[in-house]
This record gives sequence, C-alpha cells and structure tokens, in this order.
Amino acid sequence: MSEKHADKLLHVQNGAIRHLLLSKVDEKDLINRYRLISKSEVKKKLQDALVRLDKQKLVKIVEISPEITEADIESCFEDNRYSRRPNFRLFMLRPHKPQMNSSTFIADNKNDSGVIKMNEQLKQITYANDNIKGLLAIDQIVVNPETIEIALQYQERYNFINPETEQSDFIYELKFGFLWINFDQRYVSISIPTESLVGMISKSVERAFECFVTPVNITKKIVDSVFSKEAMKRTTLSNPDPNSGKPNKVTFADSDLGNKFGQLTEFEEYDSPSSVYQEAIDEDGDFFTTLGINNDKGKIYLTRQLKASEMRRWGIWRIGQIMSYINSIQENGDIDEKFDSLDLNEDPDLVAFTTSTDEKKVILEIIKAIITCKVKKIYSFKLIDLNVEKIVGILKKHTLAWFYPYCESCDHYSDVTCSHCGNTDLLEISVKRGQAPRVICSFCHKDLQQDNVRCLMDHKVRINSWYDGVLINPKSTFVELVEKIMNKYFPGEGFAHEEESFYLHNNVVHYSSKVATKVMYKVSELQQFKQVWDRKITPKRREELAEVLSLLAEKCSKHSVDACQACQHEKSIRCIMKPFVTFTNHSLHPHSGQEYGDISFTIQMLGMDDAVFVGIAKSYEKKPLKPTDRKAYEMLQQFVYKCKDTTANVLGIVFAGTLEQGFVALLQDLARRYGKKVVMWTYEELLLAVDYAIKSYNLTIAEVIDDLKADIKLRERKSAS
Repeated sequence: MSEKHADKLLHVQNGAIRHLLLSKVDEKDLINRYRLISKSEVKKKLQDALVRLDKQKLVKIVEISPEITEADIESCFEDNRYSRRPNFRLFMLRPHKPQMNSSTFIADNKNDSGVIKMNEQLKQITYANDNIKGLLAIDQIVVNPETIEIALQYQERYNFINPETEQSDFIYELKFGFLWINFDQRYVSISIPTESLVGMISKSVERAFECFVTPVNITKKIVDSVFSKEAMKRTTLSNPDPNSGKPNKVTFADSDLGNKFGQLTEFEEYDSPSSVYQEAIDEDGDFFTTLGINNDKGKIYLTRQLKASEMRRWGIWRIGQIMSYINSIQENGDIDEKFDSLDLNEDPDLVAFTTSTDEKKVILEIIKAIITCKVKKIYSFKLIDLNVEKIVGILKKHTLAWFYPYCESCDHYSDVTCSHCGNTDLLEISVKRGQAPRVICSFCHKDLQQDNVRCLMDHKVRINSWYDGVLINPKSTFVELVEKIMNKYFPGEGFAHEEESFYLHNNVVHYSSKVATKVMYKVSELQQFKQVWDRKITPKRREELAEVLSLLAEKCSKHSVDACQACQHEKSIRCIMKPFVTFTNHSLHPHSGQEYGDISFTIQMLGMDDAVFVGIAKSYEKKPLKPTDRKAYEMLQQFVYKCKDTTANVLGIVFAGTLEQGFVALLQDLARRYGKKVVMWTYEELLLAVDYAIKSYNLTIAEVIDDLKADIKLRERKSAS
C-alpha cells in the first residue's frame, strides 16, 4: 500500500477501517496480524479488540493485509469520508469587502492557503474539557467554480469498559468534518458530527477570511417554497401562545402526511420547528433517503450515508436552493422576514453583551424598531409585545431610566423635582430583583415618595406606577452594539452613532437622524493633543508612571495664589492640574472646596479655536468610580454646576482612575440635556499627559516620585497642626 493510500485512510473513521478489515481478511489471519501490531492477545471478541486500537495501528494492519487492494482503499475513502448521518448547518456569509466574489476568493486561497488561514485560528481554541482536542483543517479542494471545501479533523474521547481489566477506559477517536464556502451565493455550510464545534468553526471562518458568518433560520415560508409538501413524512408543531389552552407541542407522522396536512386546520397558527421529508438524492429520482430539517438551527440532515461525489452534487444543489431564497428575502423581503431568516440570537457581539434570552429579545426588538423607522421614514415605533416594566427591568444594565410622569394639570409628561434637594435632572428608576421599584435622586441618593411628587410648575402629580412615562436612554455600550449589528446585517439601513440616536419613552422607540448627537470625545480624537496621545510607553516606564499617578493629589502642600503663580513656571509636577500647563494655556489657581472647575483652557472643537474647556480633577482611586461613591458625588455636583454655566463649552473629567460605565452614562446624559460636549482625561490619558510633562521638564520619574513623597509629608504635617 502506497503512502498516499495510507494517508487517505486517515481521512475516514475508525469504524470504516474496521469494517474494511473484517470484510476482506479471514478472521484467523486478522487475529494473527492484530497480535503482531498490538503486541497483545484477543481474549474475547475480535471486533471488541479492534475497537480498542487507534487509527495508526488499524492502518498498519491494513498495510500488512495483501487481500486489501488500493481500489478497496479508494472505495473505502470515497464511501466513508462523510459521516453516517451527514448534517449541514447553514450560515449567511457577508464579506467585509462587498465586492468579494467566489472567483477572487478561490484565487486568493489556492495551494492550501485556506487551510493555513483556518489553522491559524483553530490552533487558538481553548476547549472546555478533555472530550475534544486537536481541531484542524487538513486539506481543501475546489468543488465547483463557486465553492471551496475545507476538510476538518479532530479527536473525540470514547469511553468504554475494558473487558480485560473490567475497568473504565478511554481512547481518542479521530473524526472528520468539512465546510463549504461560497461567496457568490453568500453562504457557509458546516458539516461535523460534534455539534459543539460548529460555533468555534464559524468564528474561525470569520476571522480567517474577513467576513461575517451568521446562523440562518430555515423558516416555514422557506421550507414551503423549497421543499415539496407531498414529500413530508413527519412534522412537529409548536404553539406560539402557551396560554391558549391548546397543546404546546404536537407531532404528526404518516407516509402520506403531505397530502393530509391541509386537514390539520386547528393547528394552522402553530409554528413548525422541525419536519422530515422523503428526499430524492440522484438526478433520476430513483435513489431516496430521509431528509430532516431543524428550522431554528438552520440545519438539514440525512439519515443515510452518501459517497463524497453524491454528497457534493446533492448538498450544493439543495443548499444553493435554500440560500438563494434567503438571499432574495434579504434583498427584497419585508423587515420581519429579514429578521426571521437570520438567527441573530447567535451573533457573537450580542452573545457577549447579554446574559439572558430576554435581553437578546428586547435588544433585537429595539433594533427592528429602528430599522422600521428608517425604512418607513417615521420617527417612532411602538413595541406592542413588550410592557414598560419588562423593558426597564431587562435593560437596567445597559440603559438609564429617568422618572418622567404625566402631569394632569400641565397635560403633558413633565420633569419633577426632588423633594429633598430640589434637583430636577437625576431622578432615576432603580430596579432590583425581588424588590419594588424605587425612584432615587442620583444627586442626593434619597428616595422620592410616591405621595409627594411635584412637577416643575409645583403641581402635585398623581402616581399610579413609577414606570408611567419613563424615559429610557441607552448607555454608549448599548449604542455601540446596535451600530455593530445594524451595520453587519443590515448595511442598507446601517447606523452611525455620530449622526443618529434613539431612546425609549414608555415602550415606544424614538429614532432621530436630524442632528449630530456625539457627546463624548476621546482625547485621541482631538488633533490638538496629538503630541500627548501619539506616543509609545514601554511596559517598564508604564509601571513607573503608575506610581506617579497614585501619588498625584488634587492640590499640593502650598496651593495659595502666590504659590500657584510661582509653580506655573517651575519644572515640577506636584498636582493633577500641573501636567496641563505643558501643552495648554491653563493657568494654575488654588483648589478650593467652593470651586466648580479645577482646570480650564481653550480647546479646538465645535468649529471654534477657542472653545472653553473646564475640567473637574480628582486624585487616584484603584477601583472604578461608581455614582454612589463620595468622589463621584463631588464630581457630579461640580459637573451639574458647569452644565448650567453658559460660558463653558466643553466639560472634562480629569481623574487618575476609571469610571464605572453607569457613571459615564449619567454624565453623558446630563451633558446631552444641556448641549455640552465631554472630553475624558481618565487613567490612560492622564498617564500620557504626565509622561509628556515629565519629558517636557527634562525630569526623571524618580525625581518626580521623590518630590511627591516629600510633598505628601508636608501635607501630613499641616493636617496634624
């Protein structure tokens, strides 16, 4: 047997090699060859002994069996390359470059470069347990002018009771699968015996070939359009309304079910998640097998094994039919059809963002509402199937819910005042599992009493529910997710967070594209500060700078008018405000408890060369700052004050730490209300600013640290006295 044919046997399952040996070699001869290769005896059944051999030893027995010809091996390879119950998981493929087609893709990935790219990704997989290992691409072929096939192999643990020792034992069995990639028809099909590997493979395809790979739903409409109803043999029906009193799930089976299906009128409103058909495999329609369809998983499967040539001819034809219909829906279908044909619940960005099925559902309904607004050129869309309480509770991590009740005297929804501190901006609905909802003033952190709610006109407002009139504003991370999903799957509509916005009032989604809504700016977005942010810091220097940031205070031991004026020209860094002197026109001034702005300079923004930036400075904190922290309260107090200051154009947080996402969202929402922009100088940006200042003054980090430690001692002495 040639080396080429030995390699081919590595591409079929162990069971196929065992069958080849048992069918071609006399039992006595096979027992002798088993002894020779395994160095052990057959104590009970020969078949059981062969099961315990790995693939390499089985192939060695084939090599010393002259009864098995190369033609037998070719036939074994052709008949058994695919699994005994082949299945196909279907995915929509959307290239990052819309102009990419199959001919270009095939030309770019010839000479096994597709295998190399896949393995670069597959080798990075971390497996959850030791049941699976070694998933790799092993070869590729061009099946037709549009389709590349990449073969896969992996090892799966097989547990058994060893008859010789009567103890539990295991071996790893080599298994195989494959995937088809077709850029013209925009699909990826993955066929592999172990279901848990499908997601890993689809993500690897995305990264290897620069495309989005999205699971599809084979909806009832698609099934009815592609498959002959007369061929249906079994179907499972699912009740979309569990409270209707009808059975939740029913299954019908009949050799002539397709022709009798019309009689099942009482189940017309039921969904059909899975069905089984009689399927003709050959072109003449004489060779039949059973075809199963799992709609939600986008999966089709056969109940009998096919030769590779038969599998390719039938599979590519049938999958092509299904994907052509799905592609036509994406191009011409209505919004509901588009959503139904894609299994967006499996989108990796959505999966990473959410922790429950309900979260996914609500987020996808909001995205669908935004798309509906854009397509129909309307500005609001009601989520009929979702009540306000459910929306607030499910999205509490990703949104801010403001209390905004209806005032009968004013005859409209109105802001209300906090009865404790008089604030009108930050009355947030707090929802915790197992507790009644509360309205809390984020400014003074006290509860609003339901019997003492007054609007800005001092009318008493009758409250039936804290949820009445709630305004739900998405946090920036939520907006980013919406942008990713819409641009990925609905590029015709798309979403740009700098030009578009959305929020919910009760259960109505409001969409706007009239004004630029960008509020938060990164320092790296501002060319004015390129000298600060466009710099590289080594890991060692970064560690040293981290100590500087931990020592920097909001004020030094002196902080008087005269001392700050003198420090303006000194080559020293003793407070958080000082680095800004080196790259802005900021003038140092004493920090006081009555101050509402610690740093101020002109900035190039909003079409102005002299927009006024006012920054609020706070010293180092190890943990992310939350709205309930003391420093956060002080920061919020100053921020609200400057929001109402008409002379300030841009507000800044200068903080040697990080802010919790909810606090960032709070500041962003406040700034949006008052028409302000925000630039954040938090830990990473401040690290760069300090590094720039140290180099500008030609200081060493050690000198700065020594100076800061000495100043800390002076502050401690002053405090003690």
